[in-house]
Amino acid sequence: MDWSDEEYCLYVNASEASSLWMILADYTRSEDEKEWTEHIPVFRRLISQWSSRGFLKLFQGEEWPADLKGREIPPPEVDSVLSDPDNWRYEEAPSRLTCITVGDREITELREPDA
Repeated sequence: MDWSDEEYCLYVNASEASSLWMILADYTRSEDEKEWTEHIPVFRRLISQWSSRGFLKLFQGEEWPADLKGREIPPPEVDSVLSDPDNWRYEEAPSRLTCITVGDREITELREPDA
């Protein structure tokens, strides 16, 4: 599989248990949140697809690290969480953190075997 720039960015950020806004900042290499918003639909779709297949997990919590101190978002709630623009915004002192991590399946399974 040839990774798109968005897929590779998502893979790296999942490995680092990044918050949703960090994915956008990393991808755009910008601090301009207005620029980030145009990329949310692509990452929302990828996260939804990859989490439904077990490659990613989504977590929310009130403090960092959300993947250790928060709760895992169950599959039926993932799209709702990803659709909330507040979950993608940077806040200096957030009351809710939303992050992704690697799932139970190896994300490298997305790659096609070498021919």
